[in-house]
Amino acid sequence: MIEQTSGNNLRRRRAGRLAGALGLLLALALIGGGILPAYADGIPQQPHGFAGTASTITPAGPVPAGTLVQAYVGTELRAETTTDAEGRYKNLLVPGPGGTVTFRVAGVLAQESATWESGELESGFDLTIPALPGVAYNLTMAVAPAGTGTATDVTNAPPYAEGVAVSIKAVPATGYRFVNWTAPAGSFANANAEMTTFTMPAQDVTVTANFEEGVFYTLTMAASPVMGGMATDVTDTSPYEEGKFVSIQAVTASGYQFVRWTATAGAFSNANAEVTGFQMPGADVTVTANFEVTGGSGCFIATAAYGSPTAEQIDVLREFRDVVLLESTAGSQFVALYYKLSPPVADFISGSNFLRTLVRELLVDPAVWMVEATGGIWRK
Repeated sequence: MIEQTSGNNLRRRRAGRLAGALGLLLALALIGGGILPAYADGIPQQPHGFAGTASTITPAGPVPAGTLVQAYVGTELRAETTTDAEGRYKNLLVPGPGGTVTFRVAGVLAQESATWESGELESGFDLTIPALPGVAYNLTMAVAPAGTGTATDVTNAPPYAEGVAVSIKAVPATGYRFVNWTAPAGSFANANAEMTTFTMPAQDVTVTANFEEGVFYTLTMAASPVMGGMATDVTDTSPYEEGKFVSIQAVTASGYQFVRWTATAGAFSNANAEVTGFQMPGADVTVTANFEVTGGSGCFIATAAYGSPTAEQIDVLREFRDVVLLESTAGSQFVALYYKLSPPVADFISGSNFLRTLVRELLVDPAVWMVEATGGIWRK
């Protein structure tokens, strides 16, 4: 007896197969198109999402619709949204990096705070403030002297009530540097920081970003030897003023290892770390990443030919490399090129006893003999 399949079941099976096929094609497209490999170094941090009700103690009840709800990590404003008619807020997505998250409702600091966690997208979190602010005041941003930079109200939601913390930012123009913030009333979280918060007083107020002419110096990055790797100014905004901390990074080439940073002036956070900070001196300066050939790097082809990295003939070749080749630019370039090209050749040779014998007797042994024969010259 043949089982009969209903039209609905058949359609559902076909739909399921189609969905599975589309899913497979999508996965292949993501992998083949290079989308998934973009996260090969780790999945990026996801935001921490908050949602809940914002209320006042006096009078008791939810805040009005359209009330501004803000999330801060430290003094930095990370996210903001508004409430609905029931005083509810949602989709307050706070990006990383983490720390303690504080909240402001209508500019008033909420009684609650939270610890930031990546990927917590639906945290139910009710907020409470003593009362809504009453009178609001104007905030005016200014620059002194004129034309030397910009001063920005990052929160950008004036007017503000007394006690509201407003995020502000100063950016110097070319040839100038930021000095400090000043205001006739109110207070700053850090008057010497280009980005900080300003707490509103009970009056209209002008906040001024003060700048002055700066003296700037050029930072040049170098590698020694040149074939050993690269030295990079990660900050990449040279020239810099005296005292500026610059992020720098060394990247080693194959066959080399990083040794240390050196400079004619200035200071390193850690001269032995490949990624570190450098404090600019009061002059142009060259910062050098120093590399050396990896201690265990020998002759790959000779090692394959002799079948051991400890063969005495390989020690002779290592000595010639260190004493002669690495002492010149051309020799260093040859060594670096050899380390780049020889490993696959050595792998091919090591897989055949015939090739190992042929390379050892016709190439490596003659080279070792020639190096030893001239040792009286180059060892001096």
